[in-house]
Amino acid sequence: MPVTTAQFEAMKPVPYSQARELFRTGDILLFHSSAAPSELIEIFTESLWCHAAMIWVEADIDRVMLLESVDKFGVRATRLSNRINGCPPSPNKYPGKLLVLRHPDLPYPLPHQMGVDLMGYALDRLGYPYGTDELIDIAKRIAAGMVGEILKGEVSSDTSFICSQYVAWCYKTVGITLQPDPKGFVAPADIANDPKVVPLLSLAPD
Repeated sequence: MPVTTAQFEAMKPVPYSQARELFRTGDILLFHSSAAPSELIEIFTESLWCHAAMIWVEADIDRVMLLESVDKFGVRATRLSNRINGCPPSPNKYPGKLLVLRHPDLPYPLPHQMGVDLMGYALDRLGYPYGTDELIDIAKRIAAGMVGEILKGEVSSDTSFICSQYVAWCYKTVGITLQPDPKGFVAPADIANDPKVVPLLSLAPD
C-alpha cells in the first residue's frame, strides 16, 4: 500500500537495536534528509524520501548490511548499524527519518535460487558508479512533466545506478517490478507509492 507522509508520521520510531531481529534480506530502507541536495529530490518528487537502499541479512556471521548506490562511492555495502548509529571513524547518528518497507512478493525464507539471483546481482554490482547520467535524465523528465510533456522511453542502465534504480534492478532480477513513475524512472517516492509495498516500521538510531 502507498505510504503517505501522514501515515509515516503516525508511526512510533523503533530503535535499531529493537528492530534488528525483524529485518529480512530484501527489505527496503527509505531515507529522508533536510540537507541539500537531498532536499531537492524530495521537493521535485513531492515526497518525504530522498534515498533508497536494500537490506541484506547475513545470519551466518550475525550481520545486517545495507546495499546502496551513493553519489561519492557508487554501489557499496555497509554495516547497517554503522550507517544508522555511527561508528568510531564517523560517530554521528543518522539525523533524518527512516522507513523500512517490505514487498509481499519476496517470500520468506527466500528460496535458494531466488536468494542467489537477488544477492548475486546486488553484490556483483558493488563498485559500479553512481548514475549521474541517469540523474540528469530524470531531471529532464521531471522538468518536461512540469510543462505537461512526457519524454518517451525509460531511464534504464545496468552499468551505473542512482539509489532507487539500483533497488529496482535488484528486484527485477527475481521477477518483481517496483512501480515506476509515469515519466519513466523509479525514484524513492515511487517505491513509497508502490501499491504492493508494506510499511514495516519507522527506524531510529539507538
